[in-house]
Amino acid sequence: MKPGIKEFHKFIKKPFAKQIRDAYERFEILSEADLQAFAWFLIREFLRQYDSSNKKFRVLNKPYFKDLHIHPDLVIFRRKKPWVLIELKERRQLTLKSAQKERNRLIKARKAVKPKRGYLIYVARWGSGRVLGGPKGLGARFFFEIPIVMDDMWPSERVSAWEEGFREWAKFAAR
Repeated sequence: MKPGIKEFHKFIKKPFAKQIRDAYERFEILSEADLQAFAWFLIREFLRQYDSSNKKFRVLNKPYFKDLHIHPDLVIFRRKKPWVLIELKERRQLTLKSAQKERNRLIKARKAVKPKRGYLIYVARWGSGRVLGGPKGLGARFFFEIPIVMDDMWPSERVSAWEEGFREWAKFAAR
């Protein structure tokens, strides 16, 4: 059996997002680089159950697209063709400007390399769900925003308390 784009989308929206959130809560993700490594591992493990020999799917970390002069954070190739592009963000709060910039980059890449999907996945402490609202325009059926926001799940006091622990681990000081 092969995974289609619908199976991959279901994986990204539910189990993947939950595993990322859990790792973030346990201070296993402290930067965007940690997020990228963890996401790469989870996606590779999901695809490995369908393709144990890695002949059909390949997950690459920051490949360079020469024609576009861009480095998407993660790219899933299916038979040597880009299948899914993923941009990742780890921030206190994702701004509208940053989200629009990433969406535009993914849509630009869509025209050139023709992947099936583009995802903006971000982990933030503060905010309320999706940053980009309204119609998707050129990104319809291609661009998907996956927010993983602590403030959506916890009361503000708990997020503030969690941030203190996050600061300790993210900026460790030898005593």
